[in-house]
Amino acid sequence: MFSKSLDIVWRGEHRIRLYDPHTMSVGILASAQNDKLSENEGTSNKGALKTMTIHGKFATRLRALGAVGVFALATAFAPAAGMAQVKGGELIFVQGSNPPSLDGMSTSSQASRNINMNIYETLYGFSEDIKPIPILAEGVEISDDGLTYVFTLRQGVMFHNGDEMNSADVKASLERYRIVGATKNLLAPVKDIEITGDYEVTFHMEEATPTFLEAFSSPRAPAVIIPEEDGDAEAGKNSFVGTGPYKFVEYVPDSHVTIERFEDYSADTRSDGIDGFGGHKTAWLDKVTFRIIPEPGAQVAALEAGEVHILEQIPMPAARRLEDDPDIKLYENLRWAFTTFIFNLNVPPSDNVKFREAVQVALNMEAIMAISSEGLYTLNHRWQYEDTAYDPGQIGAEYYNQADAERAKALLDEAGYNGEEFVILTDPNIPQHGRAAVVIAEQLNAIGINAVINQVDWPTALNIRMQDEGWNGWTLQMGIEPYLGPVGLIATLASPARPHFVVPDAGLDALYQELIKGATVEERLETFKKIQAHLYEIFAIIKVGDSGLMHAARSNVKGFIPFRFPRVYDVWLEG
Repeated sequence: MFSKSLDIVWRGEHRIRLYDPHTMSVGILASAQNDKLSENEGTSNKGALKTMTIHGKFATRLRALGAVGVFALATAFAPAAGMAQVKGGELIFVQGSNPPSLDGMSTSSQASRNINMNIYETLYGFSEDIKPIPILAEGVEISDDGLTYVFTLRQGVMFHNGDEMNSADVKASLERYRIVGATKNLLAPVKDIEITGDYEVTFHMEEATPTFLEAFSSPRAPAVIIPEEDGDAEAGKNSFVGTGPYKFVEYVPDSHVTIERFEDYSADTRSDGIDGFGGHKTAWLDKVTFRIIPEPGAQVAALEAGEVHILEQIPMPAARRLEDDPDIKLYENLRWAFTTFIFNLNVPPSDNVKFREAVQVALNMEAIMAISSEGLYTLNHRWQYEDTAYDPGQIGAEYYNQADAERAKALLDEAGYNGEEFVILTDPNIPQHGRAAVVIAEQLNAIGINAVINQVDWPTALNIRMQDEGWNGWTLQMGIEPYLGPVGLIATLASPARPHFVVPDAGLDALYQELIKGATVEERLETFKKIQAHLYEIFAIIKVGDSGLMHAARSNVKGFIPFRFPRVYDVWLEG
């Protein structure tokens, strides 16, 4: 019995495909010429067309942007010259889950980053084209031997509490980051931080690390600058005071977070407008409310009714239905995330490498991606995006999208698997997580693995996955990490931070150190190829595919540009 109906387009032909979890196959039932996809649009033709073809007006506007990423999106959706910004009003932004924390440095959650990056700022961050640029710093001088970094600070930058930022605040913030930072290993190359002036701090390095400034600019769990008096605060117990264009007002879990314009914000006048995580930021809105609405249908209904202004993610069927609605604008954000499946290497049966290899070769990635992404995806075995500077080529491709039940069963026999429960941790708040878990569980059950799903809310899932026991596999959309490049991605899998798969891998740790010390892109690419091969040897984490994200907004929202978080500064409401 086929359990999933998927509607696809391949080379202009309209086809209905059905996915059978027992045979892990996708079969074509019918075909007809058609220009548009139905409400159940789904997957691509395996081996012939990797990327989902999306028809309709928004596709013709946006499809060409996918190859060049968010930078092109920013250009395409930049406010037209002469468009008059309007100051005032309240914007309501909808996301599906509570932020686990509003402590900017102690969480890597996208639900938190959406809010925190409007409140806090860093010394350095990434530009629109993913290059390190100064934000709170005037600049940095790096010694010829790479052992000293002298950061000069911008003067006159005010915190939300009315104090001016100085070097004591910076040192206190970064020393706290060493303790509570969710990506604390980004400061591992720094031996000590010295105050060398009222507006100057000097980093003394353990050894030359050519990739340091790139890693230090990471927004995954950003090294935000907070007041010195918060330097001793435990994780999650700071005062939520930053230097950003908006300041914290209140957080009511399961309801909303409210921020308001910081009237004394110190805009960076070196730029004419926003540039990635930096640039010249202007808070046009009086207030922004991040409303928590877990159910996607309720989110869409609120948008259509005009009760909210922006949806972080709109389901693809709803996007197709609303593409001609003059009151709604759709924004496609391609290469948004890696869909991944992460093992817990600390507990059986996932502590057995042959068991993990069996799961790898059993999975039909096409079916998982088609259902989890609702059609906006690319099949890709690489741990970097294809055709980028660190593309590792075909390494590991022989293990990807195999859907080989017989080979998987043989590996299970070799692993000595005897029907032990395999607990898949997931959540409904990020829709791809829950949908991927269901398909993965079906496919694993079909080869004799006793897979069960533990679905909890997103903050609870984050807490459970930090436990050494109680779960075997975890579905995760890795969004910010692949955006950062190989250093940012592998930092989440290597020591000294706790790797996603719980138990450190000495081989991967050694390769990470080799990666961050590579003097050139070419050297780092060769190291990353070794990392790509190693990941397909230990099978601690599975790459399922690349997924996109569709945003939606009311048509009176102006200045919104899709990015790695909602930059609600430089956004205004018309009418």
